[in-house]
Amino acid sequence: MKTFNRWMTMFGELSPLRQILLLLGLGCILANCLAALFFEMGGYDSLDKTILATTLIVIVVGGPLGAFLVGLNYRLKVMAHELDIAFRKDGMTGLSTRHEFYLRVEQMILRNNPALSAGAVLYIDADHFKSVNDSFGHAVGDDVLQEMGSLIGKRLGRRDVGARFGGEEFAVFLADADYGKAAWVAHGILLDMRGISPKVGPKELSLTVSIGVSFHEPGQTLEELVNAADECLYRAKN
Repeated sequence: MKTFNRWMTMFGELSPLRQILLLLGLGCILANCLAALFFEMGGYDSLDKTILATTLIVIVVGGPLGAFLVGLNYRLKVMAHELDIAFRKDGMTGLSTRHEFYLRVEQMILRNNPALSAGAVLYIDADHFKSVNDSFGHAVGDDVLQEMGSLIGKRLGRRDVGARFGGEEFAVFLADADYGKAAWVAHGILLDMRGISPKVGPKELSLTVSIGVSFHEPGQTLEELVNAADECLYRAKN
């Protein structure tokens, strides 16, 4: 299997023209070798033998080449699927990426009644996160981020979208949320984050987060909505 994968890798690095020429060349060489073998064995002195010989040539030559191409195509599909997941899902937290967040939420806003609010955005940032990495190491910092992602994910409803924007910054879109729902979810996240320390290890670790909340207004773009939440986050930090 390793040898086959290595061959597929080498084959995939060739230009398309060279790939075609290589496959045609191998096919011709194998077909001619088999044809010569059957000729020497007297395989073309009758119609039934000729049909049998050509059928065997097609199977022997086309089978391995077909299997090679099918295997290469399957490998490309797997790689495309993995790239798609990496593009849409944050590898550390399992939440959406920033790009996926914007893609999904913009679609929700476009489908929403233009005269009504589509929901609310919560912009979440861990306080003094650099000190966590400096004091306890990046491994503990990664554990904290993973736990943050897990806790945020548990607060999401069926139509809500949670994403890691980068570093220790997260965003949540609460679909059709009013002030009461947004305040309830934000308060729950604040309490959840204070309970992270016992889960990741160090007793001296104390983690809090700041949250900025903004509500979508009719006609407002997602970029404007996120920027408004970011401004509220800045105020919360101060």
